[in-house]
Amino acid sequence: QQPTTKKIRFQIEDTGVGMNPEQMEKIFLPFEQVGSRKHQVEGTGLGLAISSKIVEMMGSRIQVKSELGKGSIFWMDLDLPEAAEWQQLTTDTAQEKIVGYQGQLRIVLIVDDRWENRSVILNLLEPLGFEVVEATNGQEGLEKAIAIRPDLIITDLSMPVMDGFEMMQCIRQSPQLADMLIVVSSASVFDLDRRKSLAAGGNDFLPKPVQADELLNTLQKHLNLKWTYDDFSSVGVQPSAASTTCNGLTTNKHEWIVPPAKELDILWDLVMKGRVNSLLERIEIVEKLDEKFIPFAQQLRQLAKSFQLKKIRDIIKEYKKNP
Repeated sequence: QQPTTKKIRFQIEDTGVGMNPEQMEKIFLPFEQVGSRKHQVEGTGLGLAISSKIVEMMGSRIQVKSELGKGSIFWMDLDLPEAAEWQQLTTDTAQEKIVGYQGQLRIVLIVDDRWENRSVILNLLEPLGFEVVEATNGQEGLEKAIAIRPDLIITDLSMPVMDGFEMMQCIRQSPQLADMLIVVSSASVFDLDRRKSLAAGGNDFLPKPVQADELLNTLQKHLNLKWTYDDFSSVGVQPSAASTTCNGLTTNKHEWIVPPAKELDILWDLVMKGRVNSLLERIEIVEKLDEKFIPFAQQLRQLAKSFQLKKIRDIIKEYKKNP
């Protein structure tokens, strides 16, 4: 018996600069990046070419619509078999969660001209107790390195004003900063660029997009960190649990006073959609509704900042089931 199939569409839409028909003919060619140089993103221009080949191997093709000044829409359709049985993966709760580190405060300086790249690292590290300082180019990064003497620098390579290579050269030539730990983070796929980064003074290389486990392993290696772990793996699922601990915040579950069902429904909807920023904004609203909701809101905020959405779902589900 042949399994039932369903047609699934995957679609991405942006509000960028858009493309004209001539540019659209080139975007799937290797090493092509359309648009003016200031609007080009970092990378090599291989992403769409590789993605297109993979999608063709899956029996589909990437299609695109675009309008100059308004943005582009990319989509693909796949016929996928309907699963007769499924089992929700629980590996994220089975593994120990890092919630902090032992010892003195560590300062990490992030040097990157793109706010979204800085935001990823900041949102991963701040909930763990790191002090994160940001710089938007090599010159600013050099000035902040001199001023605050961070424990470690994570830097991009391609930036305006002063790039990562020049900044590293200045740091290595400075008697005060010569021993500074520097991790280069780049979207480059070429081994030559990695070797050049290390030769220019980098202590390690972290590929983009930055993955949490790679980032934490790199920090542990260079800062000799000892992690502290969250010892509750299913908060909210076991009503008998006396207390929970997350990033230093300890709250007795039975002391939580939750907001009305309407607010829980809004929080649930945002969690299910994975809209972390909107979720954090809503948590702030809940916190201001009444001070009695503050412990509950603080717990959700800590989990949201470390992207532990499943734990938030478990908590809200428990209270929706047992108000």
